[in-house]
Amino acid sequence: MKQSVLVLWVAVIAGSVLASGILATISQVVFALLFVAHLAEFFVKKEVLTKAGGSMGNHFVQTLIYGMFHWQPLEDAQNGNDTSS
Repeated sequence: MKQSVLVLWVAVIAGSVLASGILATISQVVFALLFVAHLAEFFVKKEVLTKAGGSMGNHFVQTLIYGMFHWQPLEDAQNGNDTSS
């Protein structure tokens, strides 16, 4: 699932740079929405990321790229709901 978000990022960046007209506009809007949503996620889940330890810079980049696919497993592990198998 994590890779699908990365593919979406690559697609909207490519669409913003390489496309023209309505496709470029749609790509730019999706890029902006992804960026704002993932930025908000970082600040909302900052406590989870702090408790997880490690570099906050890394957590910031990972959350900007992957969003909940980065912080959800960390939160689950902290709550004892480790579902990774």
